[in-house]
Amino acid sequence: MIILNFLLASLVSVSGFSPEFLPPSCGIGAEAASGGVRAFSMGGVSAGVPDSNMVSGANPSASAWAVNTGLSWGTKVRETEDLTWSGASAFPDISVIMPLPLGLQFSALLSNRSRINKEDAIVYDNGSGTIKWTGGSGESYIGFTARVSDHLAFSLGGKCFFGSAMGDAVTSPYNPDHSVPISSIYRDDLSFSPSWGPIFGAFMNTEYLSAGFSIVTDRSGDLEIQRDYMGNFTADTTFNYSVPGELFAGVSAHVHPRVLLGLDFFARKALNLLGNTTEEGSYIASGLEFAPGLGFRLRGGFRTMDGLWRDGASRYSGGIGYLIAGDKASLDVGVSYETWGADESETVVFASIRTSENWLGQ
Repeated sequence: MIILNFLLASLVSVSGFSPEFLPPSCGIGAEAASGGVRAFSMGGVSAGVPDSNMVSGANPSASAWAVNTGLSWGTKVRETEDLTWSGASAFPDISVIMPLPLGLQFSALLSNRSRINKEDAIVYDNGSGTIKWTGGSGESYIGFTARVSDHLAFSLGGKCFFGSAMGDAVTSPYNPDHSVPISSIYRDDLSFSPSWGPIFGAFMNTEYLSAGFSIVTDRSGDLEIQRDYMGNFTADTTFNYSVPGELFAGVSAHVHPRVLLGLDFFARKALNLLGNTTEEGSYIASGLEFAPGLGFRLRGGFRTMDGLWRDGASRYSGGIGYLIAGDKASLDVGVSYETWGADESETVVFASIRTSENWLGQ
């Protein structure tokens, strides 16, 4: 065993990784559009819909007219044929809105972006094996919004991509002499250092019509790869990675005091991470919200995707919300059904709770 460890250490010191590093074949996995349960229930409509309950990852300035300091927490449950999403999400969606004097507002958002759950085969010059990948990526926002008039607001902040994954591998060398096989066990740890990019948003809010957009720049960071071999020998390396910029735009209209209609557009360039390319593309989302009274909100929507992580996907969604104690708290639930590819589908249930308090006495 001592001789084996010595040979392994010599091999690592010369070539770094043996076998050669193999990224997960699913890349960072299928992505999930950011936004709270209200946007989710309305097909993904968020950039042009005023929302006082949760920060919009599509356009943070949409919450500029919130008067209460609020905290929301939500989580999703999935039944899907996409193996990368099998199991629980990496962490829940969390949103914080804090109105400040002089028409300013601090807001922050944390949400999961993708999940990795994949087993791949390893084939190298003198052996083979398997590696099981688990992990995922997340996204956060932190920034400020300013209401410059009764109907216009701007936001400026930072949007951050981050993530990690762990691959447990077992490999065996080819054994033509029929001697006793020796298995090699190692772990690859991947870490995406936080990559920040500025995001600018604008929002116009009137009694009957609202519209908004946001632009986030490209973001770059370091991908650190560390391999731990059985026997406490390690190897590591660092690469640079980049996440492309994004454009969100939306419009909404109160066609009736109880009925809100919305339309969203999202576009992004190709994403290249972990040796896997998610093609450039866009999606269009439409949704409605009906307020029948007694604090209830009924929602529905539709989204179609061209390119991106599920080319040709169609998603139908709906949900219900309930305001508690005069909007001091709320409970929202949404469900979606999405189809894409060769008869592939996914059902998602998204539940969220929110609590708030008017600290400024407005």
